[in-house]
Amino acid sequence: MTIVVFLLLVVSIVADVWLQNRQSEEALHEQAYILSEQMQAVWDFMAVNQDRINTDADGDYNFKGLHCSIVGTSVGALFTDRTDYVIRYVSDMPRNEQNRADEFEEKAIAAFRQNGNLINYASFGTIDNGEEYYRFMVPLKMTSGCEECHGNPAGEVDVTGFPKEGMKTGDIVGVASISIPTDTYRENLITRTLLRTLLSVAVLAACLLVIYCVSMRFVVHPLGKFEAAIRKVGAGDLKTRIDAEDIHAKGELENLSDYFNEMAEELDSLRLDLETKVDERTEQLADANNALARQARELEKVNSQLQADDKYKTHYFTMMSHELRTPLTAIRAHIGILKDPDLDENKRQEVIRSIQANTMSLAKLVNNILDSAKFEVGAIKLEKEVIDASDLISQLEKVISPLIDAKDMRPSYSVDDEMPLFMGDEDKLLHILENLCTNAVKYSEDRRSIWVNVYQSKDGKSICFDVSDEGVGIPEEDLGIVFEKFKQGERATARPVSGSGLGLSLAKEYAELHGGRITVRSKEGEGSIFKVAIPYEEPDFDIG
Repeated sequence: MTIVVFLLLVVSIVADVWLQNRQSEEALHEQAYILSEQMQAVWDFMAVNQDRINTDADGDYNFKGLHCSIVGTSVGALFTDRTDYVIRYVSDMPRNEQNRADEFEEKAIAAFRQNGNLINYASFGTIDNGEEYYRFMVPLKMTSGCEECHGNPAGEVDVTGFPKEGMKTGDIVGVASISIPTDTYRENLITRTLLRTLLSVAVLAACLLVIYCVSMRFVVHPLGKFEAAIRKVGAGDLKTRIDAEDIHAKGELENLSDYFNEMAEELDSLRLDLETKVDERTEQLADANNALARQARELEKVNSQLQADDKYKTHYFTMMSHELRTPLTAIRAHIGILKDPDLDENKRQEVIRSIQANTMSLAKLVNNILDSAKFEVGAIKLEKEVIDASDLISQLEKVISPLIDAKDMRPSYSVDDEMPLFMGDEDKLLHILENLCTNAVKYSEDRRSIWVNVYQSKDGKSICFDVSDEGVGIPEEDLGIVFEKFKQGERATARPVSGSGLGLSLAKEYAELHGGRITVRSKEGEGSIFKVAIPYEEPDFDIG
């Protein structure tokens, strides 16, 4: 607080010095202005009365040599001799060297000539004796009364014996220079500043002494008692109390003593049943530890599952990389074969079928990846339309024929004769059948059979699609994961058959999107039967 008050005192003194200096400068300016007006009045008086001064009683002109410049210079010299002031009439082209302007006065003359609206020019500076003065300049302008001595024609000798300068009315002849010594003002400023500073320091010291005494009695001493009491409580003496009157505690400190006594009483009360609460907390902590142990076991189980999922995904991405490279490699190789000009037609057709099969496999893989990504972000929606099962199977034949031909398999397609038209998303149903047929071809030996049957359930509530094959079948332990994304059965790594693990997952999601389901029956080494059932929705041809 002392530092802050001291800084404020310093700021106050600096501001006071600046203000006093400013006031002194304004007083000097006002005094110089009044003197300049008085000297200008003398000059104007002489200029107006030149004819009267130089005309005798008979009316004859008789120049007395008492012209404006002589009078002004003389009055200024007399004033300077009787005071500390220095008053001069100067010019940068004087007729008398004692009227020649010094450096500061030449700057003033130049400023007046440059700015015709400038009425005075003032600043602090020094003159020949080296003392500091407040220097004030006002312009001396050519008037009609001055033309007799300074007007035209230039070079003609005037009545004073000097050649005329050829000036015109309004031209700057010179300046009236008034220099006021600043010593007295500086001394007064220093004296006033010292007196105010001493007074302020005395008041500050008195204030600080009063503050110190009051603080010691009503703040420091009570706080010391508080510190001692708090140390006792900290050491375990909960019977400690504070008497506000005894330590002269007032206001907030008195309230603080009451709060301290209440706190001590509360602590003393809490100590009595602390052991009981500790036992309760210990029991609760044991329960919490048991709960944490259970959660740790569950977390370990979840972590194991995450590690397994991560392993599946790693296997999936490795397999996906292989799946993308395999058909591309085959396509490049077969394209190289097609470039052979000696290749016979049968071999050429075989190579073309192989390219078609690999191209379809690659397109199927990319479509599965894209569709899976769409399912992840919820971008897949049903676009229902009227579907003819025969048309659907016809499209399926065209799509999978390259795969069928490449392995020389025997497909069988059948649609129930009484199969009705139904509502559904044709593209997604075709995708389901395409994925199921692709798997059937992939996991079957060459020249085997696959069957695709479409029919309506006996109760008429479902449209059913069966895809059967004579392939390797699915082990019983893998039946629970064949429809899971990124997962394949153990046979996927045990046999030289590739797959992305997405086809059956997408088939399941498309079936469920229709409100249906997909199931599988299989026995290892004897083939598999995949059954898709979606709710039957009768077309409404009366709409619109």
